[in-house]
Amino acid sequence: MSDFKKSLLRRVVALGMVLGLALGSFSLFADSAWAQRRSSGGRIGGGSFSSPGRTYSPPGGGGRYAPGYGGGGYGYGGGVPFFIPIPFGGGYGGGYGGGGFGLGSVLLLVVVAGAGIYIFRFLRSARSGGGYGAQDSGTIEVSQVQVAMLSSAKQLQKDLNQLALSADTTSQSGLARLTQEVSIALLRHPEYWIYAKSSQADLPRLQAEESFNRLALTERTKYTDETLSNVGSGQRALPKAFDGANPDEVAEYIVATLLVAVEMDGPKLPEIRTAEDLRQTLTALGGASSSQILAVEVIWTPQAENDTLTADELLTQYPDLVRL
Repeated sequence: MSDFKKSLLRRVVALGMVLGLALGSFSLFADSAWAQRRSSGGRIGGGSFSSPGRTYSPPGGGGRYAPGYGGGGYGYGGGVPFFIPIPFGGGYGGGYGGGGFGLGSVLLLVVVAGAGIYIFRFLRSARSGGGYGAQDSGTIEVSQVQVAMLSSAKQLQKDLNQLALSADTTSQSGLARLTQEVSIALLRHPEYWIYAKSSQADLPRLQAEESFNRLALTERTKYTDETLSNVGSGQRALPKAFDGANPDEVAEYIVATLLVAVEMDGPKLPEIRTAEDLRQTLTALGGASSSQILAVEVIWTPQAENDTLTADELLTQYPDLVRL
């Protein structure tokens, strides 16, 4: 290789190293700046996915005893019959020590055998998803609606702050009222709606709870400081001072998220493409009855009046929102 080519190669390698270091430094600086960016959020909610007060329904098959006839005995009304002969003469004589084996002993055997088979059927049914609790594990609808509004919707922030201080999050009726009030607050400001999104899934109870918690956690990680909350315990946290505001940034958006878990054929939500779709969605969720609602979460950011959510942050953190 000529000296010229070697010199050129060394220069190219050196230039590549310089560019790599420059890009790495810029990336670290950008990541550091993003990490230092603090943001505020509020949260209201509560509920439970358990179903207290439900009555136990035996596994399929009815589980009842039916008397036999003649030389019969007792047969179990489920899918596993058994037979113990009962002679007409009233009992078997003899036995050890002259003791008799009478009808009472036979009945005792019937009861013990019946209990054993009942337990066997119960465990088998439980393993296949039909045991105790199966009647309690119907599908749950987990619904989410998100609305991004212009930051000039200051009244919405005030409404949500007030709800956080006053809402009853410990009862189904309180959660139903919370859902209604949040829906109304959002419906009152259609002129500020810019983006929105909805999702809904019918899930078994356990998966529904996991999905609900995952969705709530995802939204809560989009801000650094939870400056106002009222969740479950009935303890209402007073607003915390937020000192992370950047005076050079212009507030552009407020994002509110409503999560609702309902049972017993809850409201069906349309796919949001227009402002009318959003109106129908909020109206449907706001109309859910207290007997249907299991859990509710309301999450919004920014919560503090001096905090901001820029257009770049909105697009980065909420890429699935649809422009109305």
